[in-house]
Amino acid sequence: MCCGRTRRFGYSTLSKNDNGIQGKPLQRCILFVMTLVHGRPWPWHNGTMNVRIQEVATAAEVSEATVSRALRGLPGVGERTRAHVLEVADELGYTPSHSAASLASGSTRSFGLVLPDVSRWFFATAVEDIEQTLRAVDYDALIYSLPDYRSDGRPQFNPNVLRSKVDAVAVLSLFFDEDEVGLLKGLEVPAAFLSVVEPGFPHVGIDDETAMATACEHLIGLGHRVIGHLSGMTNDKQPNAPTQRRRNGWLATLQRHGLEHGADLDSPAQIMTARNGYMAANALLDRRPDVTGIVASSDEMAMGAMQALAERGCTPGRDVSVIGIDGNDLGEAFSLTTVTQPIHDQSECIVGMLLDAIHGDTAIRTRIFPTTLVVRRSTGPRVG
Repeated sequence: MCCGRTRRFGYSTLSKNDNGIQGKPLQRCILFVMTLVHGRPWPWHNGTMNVRIQEVATAAEVSEATVSRALRGLPGVGERTRAHVLEVADELGYTPSHSAASLASGSTRSFGLVLPDVSRWFFATAVEDIEQTLRAVDYDALIYSLPDYRSDGRPQFNPNVLRSKVDAVAVLSLFFDEDEVGLLKGLEVPAAFLSVVEPGFPHVGIDDETAMATACEHLIGLGHRVIGHLSGMTNDKQPNAPTQRRRNGWLATLQRHGLEHGADLDSPAQIMTARNGYMAANALLDRRPDVTGIVASSDEMAMGAMQALAERGCTPGRDVSVIGIDGNDLGEAFSLTTVTQPIHDQSECIVGMLLDAIHGDTAIRTRIFPTTLVVRRSTGPRVG
């Protein structure tokens, strides 16, 4: 029945062309036998047999428990047996079930990432950097978004979305109320916050007040005396909100220099996007046409402000200076002066903190990263 070169792992095997079946010899043999037994083709996925651990055990002539221990590198399996099981599994094209391995080890090897949005630059960049960092240590990321831009308000955090699916949770620039903090703690896995300060949890971020002070000092050093602020609104009216801390930095710096800092120079938006920055800048310039400098709480808002200025016949950096915060990749194309923050370093840090916590180091730490002023053509000396 079988012809050509054969190999034996408990079953005789079929040669490459037997019955028109393609694949590894043992895989073809089991496919052929299962088809005879069940009277129908055996399941394949992407051209490969959907091999179960039972088939590996049968082909290797060992128990399923031995296969499981051998594949996971656990003790209690001789080296010859382990090598034999691995060879059979490879011949069959067996891929261990992630969920089954999780049940056996008690670890999901996944992190939950809770954030308001994945379309804005900061969040998209942070998610990519965290996911790449996790992949390097054989972890996955499960994204759970809680949109903060809906007219009916942000949805409440639901722990059941993540329960039993993740080993740790990273919350990206979201504020949890007291009830949500309790729900997060109820997951009984390590959690840390990026950008937002949440008392009782590890925190990774930048000094937002210092970043804004750096932006303001740059404009003041260029001679600007009427400096408007494009701010987040915030659906996060809390003292620990990055937008509030940046507003505080703007106010404190102007006060320190004895400059005007009234509410008519602060132009808030619900969320910090380019579109909202465009609208906030227009509102500011309509109220205060004497503004010669604009600091924006995000680079995206600053880019929107530059468009608003262009439509008014003004040149950023000559007629009105504009500076943002973040270090958006598009900043160079817009020639935007900005105060950059190291998102990649922060992403690696929060992953490291959570991995340490998974392995028993549950100390509540705070890591603040430095920011850097990058000067481009969107800022220049005050004219007149």
